[in-house]
Amino acid sequence: MRKCIRCGVKAVKPRTGKGRTTRYRTMPFLPIPDAVLIPACASCGSEYLDEKTCEELSPLLHTVYLACLRTRVRLALDILSQHIPQRHLEQLLGLSQGYLSRLRAGAGNPSPELVSHLALLCDDAPRSLERLQRFWALPDEGWLTVPISRPSRREIQTGEGT
Repeated sequence: MRKCIRCGVKAVKPRTGKGRTTRYRTMPFLPIPDAVLIPACASCGSEYLDEKTCEELSPLLHTVYLACLRTRVRLALDILSQHIPQRHLEQLLGLSQGYLSRLRAGAGNPSPELVSHLALLCDDAPRSLERLQRFWALPDEGWLTVPISRPSRREIQTGEGT
């Protein structure tokens, strides 16, 4: 056992634990598997991740991260399929035919970017999907709903620039 630098008690040794999380890539609270041993103080709970522990933890966290992405993509597709056929969604997102079906079945690892896009589409799905369809239907210069440069206060007051 080692001495804890936070509380001073000689109670630091590798321990398992429930409910532990860590920041990993896009996720601020990725669950750490309960059975993973991490040096921690029995008195104050401080954890000490050394280089060896991080090397051992890295592949486990990557596996958990991919599982979280697969779960999130499946849930997003369940929501979106109530509003749009999966094939139409693939076309709208520029994905190959059958790709979302493979992800839905767990036969692949979605990118965090795709999962993010699907999550955003799930927020008020009917309106989000309509906006995306409208976006792709507009000409290159016509998709902005807000002017790029806004007139200054002086231009507004004097009517200049119009």
